[in-house]
Amino acid sequence: MTKITILTIGSRGDIQPFCVLAKGLLAKGYSVTLAASFNFADFVQALGIPFAPIAGDFRQLLSTPDGLALLQGNTNVTLIDDELRWQQYYDAWNACQGSDLLIFAPLAAWGYHLAEALNIPAILVTPIPVIATRSYPFLKFADASQGKLAGYFNTFTYRLVEFLSWQKSRSLMNRFRQEVLQLPPLSRMGARYRRSHPPYLSPLPVLNCYSQAVLPPPPDWPPQVHQGSYLFLDESAPYTPSPELQAFLQAEPKPFYIGFGSMMACKPEMIVDAIVTALRETGQRAIFCTGWGGFTTEKVPDFLFVTQEVPHAWLLPQVTAAIHHGGSGTTAATLRAGTPSIVVPFFADQPAWGKRLEQLGVGTAPLPFAELTAETLADRIQAIINTPSMQHKAQQLSQQIQSEDGTAMAIEVIEHYLQ
Repeated sequence: MTKITILTIGSRGDIQPFCVLAKGLLAKGYSVTLAASFNFADFVQALGIPFAPIAGDFRQLLSTPDGLALLQGNTNVTLIDDELRWQQYYDAWNACQGSDLLIFAPLAAWGYHLAEALNIPAILVTPIPVIATRSYPFLKFADASQGKLAGYFNTFTYRLVEFLSWQKSRSLMNRFRQEVLQLPPLSRMGARYRRSHPPYLSPLPVLNCYSQAVLPPPPDWPPQVHQGSYLFLDESAPYTPSPELQAFLQAEPKPFYIGFGSMMACKPEMIVDAIVTALRETGQRAIFCTGWGGFTTEKVPDFLFVTQEVPHAWLLPQVTAAIHHGGSGTTAATLRAGTPSIVVPFFADQPAWGKRLEQLGVGTAPLPFAELTAETLADRIQAIINTPSMQHKAQQLSQQIQSEDGTAMAIEVIEHYLQ
């Protein structure tokens, strides 16, 4: 039986799409192991997916001073030290033994080296565009630009990020290649410029798991870059809300959804105060899913319902709009639900998704987390209320996304590389 190992680390938003992919491959008769951050073992195994743990608790890492600094946009911090990184490499290497194919996420880009050592094919599966293009810069995919000079600059940003990332990991990875993988070290320039490329990894196939209706593929991508669609996890058991939550949803006006997923704030109490004030000033109600953020309030007003988590697929179609961080998973969920967004981005790809939703007419202008106040949030809430066309456009886009079977599209690409 063909054995496939999937490598991913991070928060739940980083893990969940790969659970969808694993379930789809298992249903097709493949032997699949999902190797992911160890604190998601229960979540993954509850879905019937064989699990292998990789070191690193991202909830704990993001709550450290360096983690909070990263969430505020400081990219110069080191979230994972060399000792933990080495253990992640080693855990993943153990999980991959006997595999016929590796699938890895951008945060587990070291899967390339493991596939080389095993002499098997690998596929990079990504929820955001990471392949160089002349159309837009790295992590700025909502900022399309034209012209020869802009094209050169845009391509350069990808090469620069790739080069700097390799410089940061080169010493440790080369030691791992030699001591564990029994491979020669790579040069200062990295894998792209090596003299001889592994046959299964040249070129490396890439699968983009987001809808082209949201972000079309650039015309200059090579043929090994495949366009799929979103990977949605549909819970087998229907969700049963508490009577309190059901009653809150049925009252008027229809509430907003608020949730920042795994994002954390240095002073969460100030964020809660801003949210409460903005809702009071606009006369709106909201369901606040606190997630990992540690957001609490001593006295909850009657127009705010606070809970830790509610399934997006169940809740989002029932709200006026979603106020969220713009993570790729949450963004996808709002799009499938046909729910307009107010994106409050923290870092990485989140500002670009926020801007892209605005361009599509299904979201307000992004509100950077550092600029979140009662006044700025109230302005965005008022924009949602005063722009009914957002709801109409969101419903149209939802129909397109619901017509796409991201899992089937992904499996078709994967099976092509298993032939």
